[in-house]
Amino acid sequence: MIAAGRESFRERRRRRRGGRRERRRAVYLLPNLITSTGLMLGFWSITLSIRGEFEKAALAIVLAMICDMLDGRVARATHSSSRFGVEFDSLSDLTAFGLAPALLMYNWTLLPLGPRGWLVAGLFALCAALRLARFNARATDVVQKHFQGIATTFAGGMVAATVWFVEWLGYSPPFPRPLSMAVTTFFALLALLMVSTIPYPSIKAVKIEGRRAYPMLVLSLLTLVVVLLNHELMLFGAGIAYLLSGPVLWWLERKNPVPEPAAAPAEPKQEPMGDVR
Repeated sequence: MIAAGRESFRERRRRRRGGRRERRRAVYLLPNLITSTGLMLGFWSITLSIRGEFEKAALAIVLAMICDMLDGRVARATHSSSRFGVEFDSLSDLTAFGLAPALLMYNWTLLPLGPRGWLVAGLFALCAALRLARFNARATDVVQKHFQGIATTFAGGMVAATVWFVEWLGYSPPFPRPLSMAVTTFFALLALLMVSTIPYPSIKAVKIEGRRAYPMLVLSLLTLVVVLLNHELMLFGAGIAYLLSGPVLWWLERKNPVPEPAAAPAEPKQEPMGDVR
């Protein structure tokens, strides 16, 4: 009877360990599933832009942005961050916010420009890859207040917002030459801003805690409703405001530089005392 009790206890402990192991696997799998969804949305955007469904392609990029905002937060909340997740997230970002926006802008407005058109689109994809590589090389556990250059996620989302905004104005391809040149210049500027050193505010550094949490939640929901009611204009306007915040922040830092902390005085060198054994 005692032996049977020991066996049942071992079985219960084995089942308990197995259940914990399965839960741990599910927790580690969740962020990667969200990242995979973002990657597939980026690929879907590529297929839609090839078929000429530009507004749907822009929507797929925006949905991929939501996945990109969620996967890192879920990984940190569940303590399931890993080096694999970081590298996989970078590959997903390159597809969804580098290749997909580049092909969207190429098929939408750059195709009539011939070789110059695919060079501009290729420049966007190249700058997105360089921006991601620079971010990964300098990544630390400390949350930075500013980005160096605009994030690839924002650049890809800005391409989608531009497509919606121009279509909302009543224009459709092929565009008049002045509008085509303006849009092409804007896309090239987005590409160069990704690899620039201009500081841009980081939303990750914003912490809302305590009594401010509930009012900010209500304000965020109201803002979301307003944006969804007129997303073409609101998203593009908010993106332009963020683009301008970088040069303004750079100018303020140049005008009022933060003094570097004074170096600690060096300790006096002691003379070697030789062998005292």
